Amino acid sequence: MSQRFVISLFIVCFWFGQTTTLEAQENQESDSISKPNDWNFRISPYFWFVGLKGTIYRPPQPELMPEPPPPKYDIDVGFKDIKNSIKFALMLAGQYKTEHIITQFNFSSLILESEAITPYELVLQDNIIKLTYMAGDIGVGYRVVKNPKFEFDALLGAKFIYFKIGLKTNAIGIGQIEGERSQYWIDPVIGTNLRYRPHPKIELIGYGDIGPTVFNTYNTSQFMLGANYMFTKTFMVSFGYRSYHLDFPRKEAIFNGNVKGWIMKVGFQF
Repeated sequence: MSQRFVISLFIVCFWFGQTTTLEAQENQESDSISKPNDWNFRISPYFWFVGLKGTIYRPPQPELMPEPPPPKYDIDVGFKDIKNSIKFALMLAGQYKTEHIITQFNFSSLILESEAITPYELVLQDNIIKLTYMAGDIGVGYRVVKNPKFEFDALLGAKFIYFKIGLKTNAIGIGQIEGERSQYWIDPVIGTNLRYRPHPKIELIGYGDIGPTVFNTYNTSQFMLGANYMFTKTFMVSFGYRSYHLDFPRKEAIFNGNVKGWIMKVGFQF
């Protein structure tokens, strides 16, 4: 579904961009509309009200314990379910553009830690599960369509995903034991940006990318939709929704599914 959304976004953006370009040539926009477009660098700390829906295929197991049958768990938790388990969160995005070239990055990191019930609850006590998630992407693109009300960028780049799941527990008669699993992926991507300004202070944004499967046997994709409100030429706030889809071979996967939720940003542009 995420792949179809991104491909459809490409087609719609190209058609709408060509239409908007012709309209802009016929009707020159006022100076008040073009002012929000007069920036070169944006930096945006943000918070992701994240939720997880998918499957943990290889849960962490202490070295002294065998794999549980079956070795997977389905999870479906929203932000309200995990908010008290957040131990660390760092999220930052940025963009730099020239007349026709744009570069951008996005980084998010989250550490969750909570008590958990395992298949060995009769012999294990004080079970603590820790989930570490880090992901980032960087892209360089060309501004295919550029006018005061509408912009469309085509991007090439790469993104990485890191997952680690750890278990710390006490075994009766043994003491404290630990176990963990981790995995790291780097994925080439093709992406697109869309920006539409219906008002001098409002900017509607869209972003999508997919990881080409011709180079590997797995797939990742993401999309983000949102709206920026410009309080001043320098300061803005942004609200949106982001979904990150992960689909890896089961023999390699730590987690497959969606990392998704609402996003709130504060941004500065110069």
